[in-house]
Amino acid sequence: MSTSDPIELELPDGVTEARQAVELVRAWVCDGALMVSLNAEAFDDRIENWGRLLGEIGQHVARAAALQGATAEHEALQAIRAGFDATIIQHQPAMSGKIRARTSH
Repeated sequence: MSTSDPIELELPDGVTEARQAVELVRAWVCDGALMVSLNAEAFDDRIENWGRLLGEIGQHVARAAALQGATAEHEALQAIRAGFDATIIQHQPAMSGKIRARTSH
């Protein structure tokens, strides 16, 4: 693999065996910029479910940090919350978006 090849994660266990599976978010850091693709229709008008998703992702990140020995899980959660709170209130004028097609396998 060359240094210019993107690094992708493997699918989580159970995805390929599931009767139904829907990808919700794909996030990349490209040359220092965050690039996000999301399934904006996934929760219809139940926007609070995006908050639940972000909360569960935060728990996974905190658990991973603890398993890697970086910090205690509760300290990682506090750091994640602090980063979220500091970022969510900021206006992001450079942020843009468009609707793209989804792919079914």
